[in-house]
Amino acid sequence: MSLVRLIYASQLTEACDLKALRQILKVARERNKDLAVTGVLCYDPQYFLQWLEGPMDHVNSLYVDIVKDPRHANATILDYRQVSARSFESWSMAYVAMNEVDAAVLFKYSATRQFNPFEMSADSVVGFITDLAREKDAFFNQSETDIA
Repeated sequence: MSLVRLIYASQLTEACDLKALRQILKVARERNKDLAVTGVLCYDPQYFLQWLEGPMDHVNSLYVDIVKDPRHANATILDYRQVSARSFESWSMAYVAMNEVDAAVLFKYSATRQFNPFEMSADSVVGFITDLAREKDAFFNQSETDIA
């Protein structure tokens, strides 16, 4: 079975409020377990940045569905590649609220302290999320009911 990593960014629409975000996480965590997909969702009031990894056909199919979701627009693939192992094998969908991320960590990978994943290179996005995972393990494991 071929494993892939797909990282995309998108812009949130007015339809994506905190209630919608909680629902997205709840559904994603359940669905991803069934599909053997793991990953991370970074949320900012303007953007999503999501890292998905798993079997190629499952990740591809999931991304097709994600693009159709009206709660965001302009979904753009930042990185897509075959991988030999998962980076986040224990997280069906980890969650990061960008307002809780240290600006210095973001600035290490971005030209500004403002989060805009469309302005980050694929390597920067990979480094950024990997650093967050190293520093914020408990933060990544938040339940959708903890989101405020």
